Amino acid sequence: MPATDHELIHFSLAREIEVHRPLWPAALLPPDRVEAARAAASSLPPIFHWLMLETRLTGDDPRVDLLACIVDTPGARLALGDALASSSSPLLEGARPLLSAWASPELHPQRSCLEKTTIVWLEWDAPYSAPPLQLPFIDRRFWGEPTAAPSPPEELVAMVDGGYQATFGEPADRAMLDAFRRLITSLPRGARALAATSLRPRGRSCDRLFVSVPQPLVLPWLDSIGWPGERARVRRWLPRLVAPWEDVFLQVEVADGAPTPYLGLEPRQTELSTVDRRERARLLTSLIDAGLTDHERVAALEAWTHGPAPSGADPRAARSIHLKLILHPEAPIEVKAYFGLHLRRLRPGRRASSARQAKTLATASLRPPHRLR
Repeated sequence: MPATDHELIHFSLAREIEVHRPLWPAALLPPDRVEAARAAASSLPPIFHWLMLETRLTGDDPRVDLLACIVDTPGARLALGDALASSSSPLLEGARPLLSAWASPELHPQRSCLEKTTIVWLEWDAPYSAPPLQLPFIDRRFWGEPTAAPSPPEELVAMVDGGYQATFGEPADRAMLDAFRRLITSLPRGARALAATSLRPRGRSCDRLFVSVPQPLVLPWLDSIGWPGERARVRRWLPRLVAPWEDVFLQVEVADGAPTPYLGLEPRQTELSTVDRRERARLLTSLIDAGLTDHERVAALEAWTHGPAPSGADPRAARSIHLKLILHPEAPIEVKAYFGLHLRRLRPGRRASSARQAKTLATASLRPPHRLR
């Protein structure tokens, strides 16, 4: 998430994709695929606070998926309501029920849940013709109230149910909610349940829970929930992915009331310190050594945040890189890369501590308010 000295600014996805066209690395983001994403985004109103183009660091899949989020900043809900009333974007149609409910929670039966939802992520899989995955957050501390007391498990489960009802117009499956309740209740001290989503828009009958867990406690937690995946691969990659003092962002899928072997793991990777940069370099080197990617792709990845701003770019734009490693016993290890962009400005009454800090923030890979993937 952006530094506390800064606040997010909404913007046009299509414009920023176009302005930054010279920087999108062709080795990972084929120009024709970037253009397809821009063309799809051109119908969207300028209401989003974070943009991501998703690609694969492993394998030869050329798809480029489009992700965007709306954050509960002052005026964001009102702007969304106005946009829904005037926009006929086909990309919004599949998410209109959830977005309408979030824009005007006082009019919805799930008002309490929606008012506490500080972030909504949408993901459109290429070719952008299906409804997006929709990810309303259940942890109000992650963005809106960082000092708030942790929500009890029952409140978090109710948030999941409320999000599903706002999204699909029907209560969530009881077996799924019971499974999520067990997973959330089993979280160790210092861990957090962040969000949940249904993979129904992808034609899959399963649901995904997003959590943050301290690195040393990941394997014990997976044991406690009866995760049926391959622990040997987790043991191998976990220390390469995240330092022992860091949290790991995990994605666990549930089907038929129980966890599946799928596991997504994400490092923090803010690039705000030498340690952050060193940890990511170690991960990328490990991926190359394991034959999962190559030097050309890694160089393309790093160039996104290190290159100079293109002509015409908003000086408030900040670029970011995020990675996810996916483990499944029936598939090779997959690594996804997310090229992120957001606009931020200094909060009124704040000033950067130094010119050096301001320069760092201009190109830093700041942690976003999480996302789908």
